[in-house]
Amino acid sequence: MRKALLATLIGITMLLTGCGGSKGVDSPIGATSPTHSSTLSQEEALRVLYQELLAKTEHTVAFLKEAKVGDQTIYAFQHMVNGRAPVVDFVHSKTGKVYYDSVELLLDIFINSEDKEPYKVASYINKDIYYLEMKSVNDPEPTTWSTYVFNEDAYTSAEEAKKAVVKVYAENHPTLSLLGKPLAEVEKITKVESQKVPVETEEGGAAEATQINLDNTLILFNNEAISSEIFLEGQQEILGVKIGEAFNEVSDKLGMPDSFGQDSEFEDIYTMRYLFDGFQIEFYGEDKDANTISALIKKL
Repeated sequence: MRKALLATLIGITMLLTGCGGSKGVDSPIGATSPTHSSTLSQEEALRVLYQELLAKTEHTVAFLKEAKVGDQTIYAFQHMVNGRAPVVDFVHSKTGKVYYDSVELLLDIFINSEDKEPYKVASYINKDIYYLEMKSVNDPEPTTWSTYVFNEDAYTSAEEAKKAVVKVYAENHPTLSLLGKPLAEVEKITKVESQKVPVETEEGGAAEATQINLDNTLILFNNEAISSEIFLEGQQEILGVKIGEAFNEVSDKLGMPDSFGQDSEFEDIYTMRYLFDGFQIEFYGEDKDANTISALIKKL
């Protein structure tokens, strides 16, 4: 609101100063104003609008709280425009920089800090997640502002930060990044030609499926020639987990699974499933306490 209003006023001022023979913006309309029977000129209309906007721009600012981020002091002010609901602005006591959002402030402190280790709260898929907190001091009703940070971006919760970690990982992993890509592009990237293999449909009929077979990796394509599933065996690594690790090691790294138990189709197989944005991954093993033997990534 403040920025939009300022831009409007600047634009009006530029228009007024650019009109030949126009009166100064600060000069009153007074006797030069048109009567009720006359019509406003463009210049006069701009001046009326300018004065109207100035009349409506009423700021009320009051000190609210003093707060701390580590040993850094921040002053919080309550700011109200035209009687609207108040907002909180922040001023860094050392730099004098003004922030209109607590997340912007905390992120700036994190980015400019030489030692980020004190802010580290978790490591997820070999990536660090940080947490910053600002608390009011000498306050009968303490207030806390906080944010999580990954890759110099702010998130409202640890779970949101973890989703961002997975997204970055998926975009850069040599195998997982192939999920959802067209057949021709996958062939170009892997330098392996696809094959047609006979399969049985759910109704028991015969059909053909398209696949690309790599070392311990099988990429499957749907009817639209888009990679929809990736099957992993051997010592393949995915999401920081190596095939062959025990189920409890998988959950230690990825957290609580969305489901875990005996497979619905194969009685001698246990399945641990994780759901992520855009895909899911299932780890398979012969017993709930056994090591994993394979994994299947499915596009959602």
